[in-house]
Amino acid sequence: ELDSAKTIADAISKEIWCLMNYRFIYKKCKKSSADASVCTYTYYCAQNEKEVQKPHLNDDPSKQRARLKMDRFPCGGSLQITIKDDDLSRPLRLKLAHHQPHIPYVDIAIPKPVKDLVQQFKRENATNKHSLTLFQIYTRVLQEFPATEVTQKQIYALW
Repeated sequence: ELDSAKTIADAISKEIWCLMNYRFIYKKCKKSSADASVCTYTYYCAQNEKEVQKPHLNDDPSKQRARLKMDRFPCGGSLQITIKDDDLSRPLRLKLAHHQPHIPYVDIAIPKPVKDLVQQFKRENATNKHSLTLFQIYTRVLQEFPATEVTQKQIYALW
């Protein structure tokens, strides 16, 4: 439900992602010095090379994993959405900057229905109704969701 300025800003950001294939990640909120009810929500392109975070490696080398990294670009992508808290009917201002086209953002998040199915198998294994191996669970996920791009490693991480 769009009941706060932040949820409205997030919804606008998501709509822009759907329209442009560029995903914008929330960074900060700045209150206006002239009117405390006005806030500017700032988002940056998820593939902006200036926004890359340093990887947080586990101190134990045996627990460190090689991970695929998202391609980054010098796109300068940013999105600012200014909304008045006491008038959520429309944004006051929308400012979008994206200086270099690049490949679209690919969402690698595990869809909620897949997560729910894995959790169901996890509960069933815990109650010993029937015990499935990780490969069997992954096979069942693929049977239920043939178009999914979820990997066996992602299922393992959920487990």
